[in-house]
Amino acid sequence: MSAHATLTAIEQEAEAFCRRRFTDAASYLGEKDAFCKRVRALVRKGRREIGVPEMLSFGAGRRTFAGRSFSVELRMPRARKAG
Repeated sequence: MSAHATLTAIEQEAEAFCRRRFTDAASYLGEKDAFCKRVRALVRKGRREIGVPEMLSFGAGRRTFAGRSFSVELRMPRARKAG
């Protein structure tokens, strides 16, 4: 399954859950727990398919990934000349 297909599956799960009508609190809680498990599993699958480790997504500094070392730098806008 591609990342696009995984995100579509998450969206479909959410839509299906929103359409459901519950008769009592016990059935709602059971369905909510099952829904949350399915969505968490799909999110984990999507992260694997995207392939970007969380630590590389944010923050500046020195990183090592797949045996390679590199530096993540912040880009700052150029300072304007005072004038």
